[in-house]
Amino acid sequence: MFRPATTTLTLLSPEEELRYMREQLGLVKPTEILDRIAHNLMVLQTRAGMLLSLITICLTISGFSGHRIAGSGPLPGLLMSSGLTLAVVAALLLMMGPLQLRWITRQACPEGFESTVIHLLTLRNLRTRRYHKAAVVLLGALGCYISSVVLFVLRTGVAG
Repeated sequence: MFRPATTTLTLLSPEEELRYMREQLGLVKPTEILDRIAHNLMVLQTRAGMLLSLITICLTISGFSGHRIAGSGPLPGLLMSSGLTLAVVAALLLMMGPLQLRWITRQACPEGFESTVIHLLTLRNLRTRRYHKAAVVLLGALGCYISSVVLFVLRTGVAG
């Protein structure tokens, strides 16, 4: 039988995370640390790309049937418009966050490697927060979109 751990995980600051990587994970070479951060950013970018694909599907489907759904009444029209607007906002959050393209080896702090790594961890955390915000906004968009479709079906029937 699975029993959850009784201890809790603590979120580390970038400084504490760097210390943890060195002391607990044994990452001491600068290349090992940069590889870890690069991998984190790659995972984040891949997931953001998946969200962007879902946004694209929503916008494409809305382009085919959105006008019929919106034309079925004021509430479905408002929900469809809100869903589309929120989907675009989610896409902008992704573009301003995890999908920004910056090479980690082109960035360096004058104070040295440790400051650079702390800066990169801070940047990763910022992009992660924007990813989470985009996901929440996209869930709102999907909720509006699905509600407009349900109202359309209830008003016009499946054949429409």
